Amino acid sequence: MEKFNIFDIFTMLVPGIVISCLFSISLSFKYYDIWKNYGNEKYVLFFVFSYVLGVVFQEIGTILDEKYLWKHLCGGELRHIFLSEDCYKNIFDTELAYKNALDIKVYFKKYINSEIYENASEKEKNALIFEYCLNICEMKGITYKADKMLIISEMSRSIFLGCIFTIVINMYLIFVCSYCSTFLYYEIPLLVISAIIFFYRKIRYEKYRIRILIRMFLIYVQQQTIEK
Repeated sequence: MEKFNIFDIFTMLVPGIVISCLFSISLSFKYYDIWKNYGNEKYVLFFVFSYVLGVVFQEIGTILDEKYLWKHLCGGELRHIFLSEDCYKNIFDTELAYKNALDIKVYFKKYINSEIYENASEKEKNALIFEYCLNICEMKGITYKADKMLIISEMSRSIFLGCIFTIVINMYLIFVCSYCSTFLYYEIPLLVISAIIFFYRKIRYEKYRIRILIRMFLIYVQQQTIEK
């Protein structure tokens, strides 16, 4: 376990275990006899399979985020729009919080090549500023809360996808394999509710991460100004 870092454990292994359990519950009605005939190595296989599932769902989630999710929900990835006047309501609770975040622009204009900055699109400017902000916060070791929000968001996204895939498995067992277990019917609405909950957790905590990161950076800048 020491070979896994915290991010691997909580964004890949833990969601992978949850997803494996969801799959196992649905498939156990049909394949339990095969599973129980394996020896102790089946538990090793379970953890390996769980980690692989976690990695796969992590990658699927990342692709969905970049190509579809944020584009349709917020008008673009959060790092591309977090300082855009037309989109700030998708991230910040109040206009005051948004205007406070705009102070980041004033700080970074001192360090970013002005010619490159002016020729860039608004999304490119926002992404560049966000990367600078994130890198400085990481260098100063003040990203703990933001990282925690990211881990919860990534976990929630993978479990959301796991619920969706489990629903597909149940539908396959019911309509293709003609396995009419009452449990499978009752499990589907529970999975739908779980998927909705984890989907909104993913969105909420990703926004929390952006707001916390900006707030921590601004606090750091203010402290530096006072010390000078």
